[in-house]
Amino acid sequence: MSLDTEFMREKTYRARLCLVQVAANDHIFLLDPLSGLDLQPIADLVADPSVEVLVHAGKQDFDIFFERYGVVPANVFDVQLAASFAGYGASLPYGRLVEEILGLPLEKGESYTDWCARPLTESQLRYASDDVRYLPAIAAKLRSQLAEMGRSAWVREEMSVYETPDSFGSRPDEAWKKVTGRGALRPKQVAVLKELARWREETASQRDLPRGWVVKDPTLIELARRAPSNSNDLLAIRGLTSKEVERSGHALLDAIQTGRTGPEVKMPAQPPRSAQQRARMISGLADAIVRSRCDHADIATEVVATRGELESLLLDVFSNRVDEANHRLLRGWRRELAGDAVLALARGEVGVKASPKPPYVEEVSL
Repeated sequence: MSLDTEFMREKTYRARLCLVQVAANDHIFLLDPLSGLDLQPIADLVADPSVEVLVHAGKQDFDIFFERYGVVPANVFDVQLAASFAGYGASLPYGRLVEEILGLPLEKGESYTDWCARPLTESQLRYASDDVRYLPAIAAKLRSQLAEMGRSAWVREEMSVYETPDSFGSRPDEAWKKVTGRGALRPKQVAVLKELARWREETASQRDLPRGWVVKDPTLIELARRAPSNSNDLLAIRGLTSKEVERSGHALLDAIQTGRTGPEVKMPAQPPRSAQQRARMISGLADAIVRSRCDHADIATEVVATRGELESLLLDVFSNRVDEANHRLLRGWRRELAGDAVLALARGEVGVKASPKPPYVEEVSL
C-alpha cells in the first residue's frame, strides 16, 4: 500500500487532515476526511505487519495516524530514506526522486495550496494522485540497487525507527528540553521551566494552537528565571499578555510553585574547557573522514552523522564519558562505516592528509 496525506497546521497544534491518498493493486484512492469518512480501516492497514506501507518522508503522515487512531506503523519502506543509502543524497524531494529514478517529470505548484478548501481542483487531484502513483516503481528500483550495494540490512535497520511508539506523539514532561535558552538557567530555574513547558504543551493541545501562540520561548524562560508569585508580577513579564494572565494566571502560578518546591533538574556537568577546545578543533577532521567514507560508499553524509553529532561524540571521548547509547555513530552499520574511524582519530591512531583525487582527503595510520 502506498500512502500520503495533505494537511494544514500553520494555525493549529494538531495537523488538520485534509486528504489521504492511497494506492493499492494499481488503483489510486483519494479519501476525504473532511466529509466525515471513517479512516479507521486505513489506520488498521498502517498497523498491520503483513501490509508494507510505502511512503516518501512519512514521519508526519504517521504522526497524524498515531494521534488520531493510536496506531504505530509495523512495516514501512520510506523511499526518501532508502534513496539516501543509494547515492541520491539526503532529503530528496519527491518530484526530484521521480525524475532521478524513473526519468519522469512531474508537475509542480500545488504543494502550498489550501488542501482543506473544497472543491479540490483538477490540478490538485492530479498532484495528489501522483504523490502515490510512482511509489511502488521507485521502491522496486531502490530495493534492487540497495541489494546490489549490500545495503538492504542497513536500510531495514533504519526503517525500524518508524515502528516504535516512542517515535510519535508529544511528551509534556519532556517539552522543556526543546525550549530555546534553557542552558542559561540554574537547576532550580530549570525545574520551574519544566513545569511551565508542561503547562504550555498541555494548554496548546487543549486549545489546538501552536505552542508559540500560547507563550513564546523567551517569555517562558523569563518566567522560569524570575518565578513570579502573583498576578501583578506575571503582568510585568514581557510577552505575557493581560488576556493570558487573566485566563491562565492561576495555572501559571501553580506551575511555578510546583517547580520551585520540587526537586532540582540537574543539567549535565559542563565538560572541561580543554575537552571542548579539542572537540571543536578535531570535529573538522572527523567530518572529513566521515565525508570521505560516505563518498566511497555512495551514501548521504547527513544520514551517517552531522557535524554537531561528531563534536558531541568527540566531547564525550575527551571527557571520558562515552555512552554508546547516546551516539548513533557508535551503533550498528554506522559504527562499521565510520564510527570506529572517528574513535581512532580521537585516540591519535589515524590522521588525515590532502589528496589530489576525489574525495580529496585520505586517512593515514599514525
